[in-house]
Amino acid sequence: MNDSGCIISASRRTDIPAFYGEWFYQQVRQGFVDVPNPFSGKSYRVSLKPEDVSAVVFWSKEYRPFLPILEKIESIYQNRFLFHFTINGFQDHAKKYFEPFIPELTVSIQTAKTLAARYGADTLLWRFDPIIFSDISKPDECLNTFQFIVGQLEGLTSRCYISFVDLYGKVSRRFERLSWEHSFQFSKPAFDQQIEFAQKLVNIARECGIAVFTCCEDEIGQAAGILKGHCIDADLLQRLYPDRQFTDEIKPTRKGCGCYASRDIGAYNSCRHGCLYCYASL
Repeated sequence: MNDSGCIISASRRTDIPAFYGEWFYQQVRQGFVDVPNPFSGKSYRVSLKPEDVSAVVFWSKEYRPFLPILEKIESIYQNRFLFHFTINGFQDHAKKYFEPFIPELTVSIQTAKTLAARYGADTLLWRFDPIIFSDISKPDECLNTFQFIVGQLEGLTSRCYISFVDLYGKVSRRFERLSWEHSFQFSKPAFDQQIEFAQKLVNIARECGIAVFTCCEDEIGQAAGILKGHCIDADLLQRLYPDRQFTDEIKPTRKGCGCYASRDIGAYNSCRHGCLYCYASL
């Protein structure tokens, strides 16, 4: 077995596959990347040499621009990839306000098919995240959308990660401003309602062979009998890529996080998707 390298996260902080694919490729060719510390502003260096990287975990809402880059780096990292793919399927009015620059649902599903065909269904991790209830995204509508996406992704993925929207200070202010400007209301479901809704998602997904995991929703997960998610999942990576050795250190990034240790190479306030709920943008 090869010596352990680090897991690269690319990235929770921004959408590298959608907007910074060529930049990422140049950093890979260079063999390292200097990453700004989000608190101090000072940079730290992360090696991208293949001998120092056990796997790369990508996060995106739009992988199409990144497909040519993946072809260039496949041999470098021997296809040791995971792909978190957020597909929420907000419809019509809700999409306009929540995810204004995200591709249409049919486009995202086609991209998911491409990724699964190239790299295998076990590498594709679907995120139905965040769940937002409002006048323009009612629970029944969210449930119907989830059911449709599940049907489309059957056989393309075996995992779905869910969470309800977190109203951080700046996110809450965006919600309040939008509510005031457009006269619709957001509703925070009671704990019992969240459990009931989450259980419905589990039952729907199970019919198509997709397991549901929580992301930073421990109380809901425990009450609803849902598996705790490790979005950076060293156990999964070890099963997929047994020729590499992976960390056994859990290193949460926020309350309830189950992620294993990784090095995130993104920068805050650089994503151009403009999502209402984003915690990584001003």
